[in-house]
Amino acid sequence: MTTSLNISQDLALNLEDIIGQCVAILGIRGSGKSNTAGVIFEELLRNNYPLSIIDIDGEYFGLKEKYEVLVVGRGEGVEIEVDSDCAEQIARISLEKNVPVVLDLSTFLSEERSLFLKEYLSSLWTLAGKLRRPYIIGIEEAHEFIPQGVRSELKELIARIALRGRKRGLGAIIISQRSAKVDKDVLSQAGMLFLHRVVHEVDMRVYAELLPWRKSEVKEIVSALNTGDCVYVNGETVVPAYVRERETFHAGFTPSLQVVVTPELKQVSQSIIEAIERAKDGQGKKSRLARLRERVGQLEALLTERDKKIGELEDIARTLGYIKVEAVAPSLPDVQNVSEAIVHSVEGNIRDRGEERLSITPVDRRAVRGALDSWSEKDFVKDDRPIIDIDSPRNHDRLPRAVRRHINRIVSRLEKRPLIERRLVGFLIGHTPISYSVRQIAAWTNCAEAVIVDSPPRDLLDAGLVVTERRSDGIYYRGNLKAFVMREFAVYRPDIGEHELHLVTQVLCNRLTSLVGETVRT
Repeated sequence: MTTSLNISQDLALNLEDIIGQCVAILGIRGSGKSNTAGVIFEELLRNNYPLSIIDIDGEYFGLKEKYEVLVVGRGEGVEIEVDSDCAEQIARISLEKNVPVVLDLSTFLSEERSLFLKEYLSSLWTLAGKLRRPYIIGIEEAHEFIPQGVRSELKELIARIALRGRKRGLGAIIISQRSAKVDKDVLSQAGMLFLHRVVHEVDMRVYAELLPWRKSEVKEIVSALNTGDCVYVNGETVVPAYVRERETFHAGFTPSLQVVVTPELKQVSQSIIEAIERAKDGQGKKSRLARLRERVGQLEALLTERDKKIGELEDIARTLGYIKVEAVAPSLPDVQNVSEAIVHSVEGNIRDRGEERLSITPVDRRAVRGALDSWSEKDFVKDDRPIIDIDSPRNHDRLPRAVRRHINRIVSRLEKRPLIERRLVGFLIGHTPISYSVRQIAAWTNCAEAVIVDSPPRDLLDAGLVVTERRSDGIYYRGNLKAFVMREFAVYRPDIGEHELHLVTQVLCNRLTSLVGETVRT
């Protein structure tokens, strides 16, 4: 047997049609939207259909004129003031004892309101999964809770109820004066629509997507709707309808010169009030405190684990801090401000060799690199020690043939490496034992810092030719040729001694620093 709902003479609507349904009531202020919502709530209450109404304007306490409704929150008509600590208990009483509830959140701050609703709706969702009873949730000004294009925990919870609540018996009535601001996924899944008049073009476009008419027809019909008129949509049914006026006091009426008297309101049973009071006095708070203590315990365990990890990293940092290079780093020149005297000396050397004169300016980076590469200590420092010619066949031939072949293999492998790696290893080995930052290396090798940061020389690091040092201001690189030679050529001992290993180091240093070749282009 069906139960008819007295909503409009133009509609034959049954109570069973609303069970687990997502209903959307849209329209601008003054179009009759809130009246339609109130009429539907009256009909549900008349048939003892359990519900909750999320009221952010304090408009629905007037339902108590004819029906026993529990109004909680803060504001006019509220029977008991509550906060989020007892939200779970109120939801349980409403669903288990079939008590209609109006949540007056009109004076709640935004964050406080969100916290209350997350607790309340989460409890309803969980309980509905166990009890499987018909229940509906009315949401006024829904665009504030399920806005289009914005993600939040509360929005996901409401959307879940609207889209997937049917299997649990949960339904939702979405009420909004701004259709375009309501999440499109929720609106598109609404099975029943009451579309009142709108005037904004963006809202009209939403109606055009919901109605099976041409856009011109939608605008013409919707614009002509009077207060209380709407277009009712339910599946294939699309009909104009006039919704009756609500029978209970409407606290959201438009102010006028006429005196409006608030009627006498019905009260819910004292046992319900006492149950809420007990929740306020500690029963609900204990439950929340238990959850908070559990969360605090989890966070403390997480912090302990992080402190342990931080301690390990600090030990590593202290160990790295003991690694020091006892050498004074030279003052690195700014390539953009090289003295003109250096440039003139380069030009003079070119003329002395009988080569064609180059036009060089102080900011010509490639010319400056050539000048820097052409320097050697013997040009500036008087040294009475004999100079050993490493490339002299006489000295080179003193090394065993197998060692010379090994040197050639190493150089051959490095010759096949990318140009930036050849320049980097040549620069670092040529300036051992000084460590250089990425910025310094980029300036001296004429390449972008990002290239070195994004593509570190992993093969050189793995081979041990280059090593890194982590400092407070970043990563530093340093040549490691001597240690590399000691390890790489250890297999030839005792056929070669310390003197030969030193000679191998010098030969490799000379050949590797000559690998830089052409200028890196970045």
